[in-house]
Amino acid sequence: MQRNNFLYNLLSHHFIYSTLQKVMSATTFRKKILNNFIKKKNSCVLDIGCGPAEILQDFKNLNYYGFDVNSNYINHAKKKYKGNFFCKKFEIKHVKKKKFDYVLMLGLIHHLSSKETDHLLVQIKKILKKNGKLLTLDNVLLKKQNLIAKTLIKLDRGKHVRNKNEYVELLKKRFKFIKLKIYNQKFIPYTYIVSHCSI
Repeated sequence: MQRNNFLYNLLSHHFIYSTLQKVMSATTFRKKILNNFIKKKNSCVLDIGCGPAEILQDFKNLNYYGFDVNSNYINHAKKKYKGNFFCKKFEIKHVKKKKFDYVLMLGLIHHLSSKETDHLLVQIKKILKKNGKLLTLDNVLLKKQNLIAKTLIKLDRGKHVRNKNEYVELLKKRFKFIKLKIYNQKFIPYTYIVSHCSI
């Protein structure tokens, strides 16, 4: 779930959302993380909560499936990029028997309740290839944290921003191997938690 008022609703437009992501250095950060994560050429990638699918600017040779509930984001992605785009919540039935090298949940979990997150993780385990991996990236609250970062994170649209241990507990329920790292962005101050998960 996410907060709704006039200012938050402006972010539902792809141009405003993308501009803010660039201003906040989030676009550059995601690119850096993805460059270290997606190693295989022509990988089969599932992007849940894909937004305007801007990762396809830098990763052009993917067999890409993107899901988002925002029709403005998905319509923009369909016009600009090559891929399979769905304006709906992800369910296994939408990809049939497809198996994926990588599943992405970038900036998604802090919008979901624990029950919603667990439901997704159960499905993701079923569609990952043998050596497939899940990448999650979210904002995170820490005890000792830059005040500006903490303030900005508390203003996020997502209603379920968690601390490190809460994110870990969610992932541990379904994934055996978890590699996790906290990133403190200096400009503009912000804090991310990134996990690589495999079965």
